[in-house]
Amino acid sequence: MAHLLSAYAEGVSIFAAVRPEDAEQPVTLPPAAGWNGQPQPNVVVVPFELLDAAQVTGAILETRPDQIVHLAARSSGADADRDAVTAVNVEGTRNVLDAAALLPTFPRALVVSTGYVYGDTQLDRPAREEDPIGPLWRYGPYTDSKIEMESVARNYRAFAITARPFSHTGPGQPPHFALPGFARQLARMERSLEPPVLRVGNLAARRDILDVRDVVRAYDFLLTAGNPGETYNVATGAPVAIRDAVDRLRALCRVPTEVEIDPARLRPADIACSTGDAFRLRETTDWMPRITLESTLRDTLDYWRSQTE
Repeated sequence: MAHLLSAYAEGVSIFAAVRPEDAEQPVTLPPAAGWNGQPQPNVVVVPFELLDAAQVTGAILETRPDQIVHLAARSSGADADRDAVTAVNVEGTRNVLDAAALLPTFPRALVVSTGYVYGDTQLDRPAREEDPIGPLWRYGPYTDSKIEMESVARNYRAFAITARPFSHTGPGQPPHFALPGFARQLARMERSLEPPVLRVGNLAARRDILDVRDVVRAYDFLLTAGNPGETYNVATGAPVAIRDAVDRLRALCRVPTEVEIDPARLRPADIACSTGDAFRLRETTDWMPRITLESTLRDTLDYWRSQTE
């Protein structure tokens, strides 16, 4: 959310919906996002429980937003709690869109799905929006929940726009995701807090790897120019082997390192190649990724260096 907030100019009121237990925490941005890390005066924290339809409806009717960016989700493919993932990603989305539909004027609502809904894609033929998605029960609870979430969003095509971002990362992303997890390990190795052995999962998998700041620009463009009822890939079309990304990270590390496979990081239903064609997004908004993979990896490692003591 921090990178998304940094995309908005002063003078715009931003209502940041958070879980009640997080409501007392100040909304701050990591320095790499281009902000000073201080609480933002134009950000109003609105606490509600996403699975409580009455709370969601009350908050949305009170704030009357012109735009909604729905990012509240169980966002990791490593999450195996199917019931919890489905509840948040599917029923939570339904609650938000149900409430938005009650406003006198529909807001523009961006529903964020994932490129993983396509499952395995061809290396030389990135997935397009009209391609079939799924099937269910092959790639785990997270992907299944996003397929079902998109089904919910299609019932609100008068105002809901669906984005399918492919893999993205950057400074501030939690370490239970792959690349920030590797960057954190390397930052700790530089301070001799861990032995210089990088523990990894499946390095043969290929992914579109976008910078989160480029993805946020895409979201911003879609809120302005996207067509309700449409779905848009946010992708590079040029997948990178995770092994290559890891090697680049290691090259940025200040100490020599080795690599070791960690069985706990291997997923039983991993996707071999995930890549998408963003032609529809480019045609609609003129969006193109600007930040190189090298810059993304360097900024991510620098972020974890700043967090490591």
